[in-house]
Amino acid sequence: MIQMPPMSRQQLRSRLDTLPRVRIATIPTPLQEAENLSRELGVRILIKRDDLTGLVLGGNKVRHMDFCMADALEKGADVSIHVYGLTNNSRIIGAASKKVGMDYICIATGSYGSIDLKGRPFQGNLLIQDLLGADIRLLDTTDKDEISGYVEGIENQLRNEGLTPYNHVKEHMSRSSAVISYIDATLEIASQLDAINVDQVKIYIASGGGLGGLQIGAAALGLPWEILGVLIGTPEESFADVVGWSNNALKHMGFDQRMAWEDVVQTADFIGPGYGRISPACTEAIQMAAELEGLLLDPVHTGKVMAGIIDHARSGVIRQGQTVLFIHTGGLPDLFYFAEELQRS
Repeated sequence: MIQMPPMSRQQLRSRLDTLPRVRIATIPTPLQEAENLSRELGVRILIKRDDLTGLVLGGNKVRHMDFCMADALEKGADVSIHVYGLTNNSRIIGAASKKVGMDYICIATGSYGSIDLKGRPFQGNLLIQDLLGADIRLLDTTDKDEISGYVEGIENQLRNEGLTPYNHVKEHMSRSSAVISYIDATLEIASQLDAINVDQVKIYIASGGGLGGLQIGAAALGLPWEILGVLIGTPEESFADVVGWSNNALKHMGFDQRMAWEDVVQTADFIGPGYGRISPACTEAIQMAAELEGLLLDPVHTGKVMAGIIDHARSGVIRQGQTVLFIHTGGLPDLFYFAEELQRS
């Protein structure tokens, strides 16, 4: 784990409060007992409901927008641009952009996992962004140079029109905000665990900026948490630069410490067939959570994280008597693209 200077919760809160922020996320989100799932698996499972952050079906990325949109507004941006897919990230960036008064251009390229963007049903994230009034551009190419040239052309055109674009691929805060918002969430979770007298916990979260934020926050506060990131695709499919994003976040917050890859604890055991592709273990996890808890998970992120919890509970990786915290990061619009794979009969 990364070594951080010991801090009180108030000191960490004060450090976070120095950053520009607009209040977009509905927080704190609930921390719930999964009693039926706990009985089934023989370990105590708590669920952090970050699928309930508000803003177009919620999700972890709504937390990011508190800091990301503040950065965009400080830079005088009036057009928000996101590249690479009609994803949960692009949905939430689009909604947050509209909420703070910015126009939004979404550039979707190639394919999303096993789904052909050109032929995908008009539902889920695509439908939501259309409802938001997003300017959606579907490109056939996956060539990075072609995409970069296309985006640069849009940026130049906007500047010639007297507008200021905020390109989320280029802006450090667009990814650093994921880490910062989960340093913030660390304080929230710690208070909620205190309220139910839980000290030690094993946390499962999809690998990415949120993982980095929890690791930094827990290290700074000296919390006895085990934090595991679950990879949901290979690096070629879904590169989660936990270290790069975390170090940029540390710079934004004025810390001298830096994260290294050996600090990152994550597993690739539950990727299955690949990013955006569902596995039997993921299918079982989604069906089990729905049947036992009335809880919906998605096949891209949270279903694979829950598959990891189920496997680790059954195999003894999660010790008897240990408390597990599952970070539910949302992503529910993706559920409906996998109807055929998920239906029971």
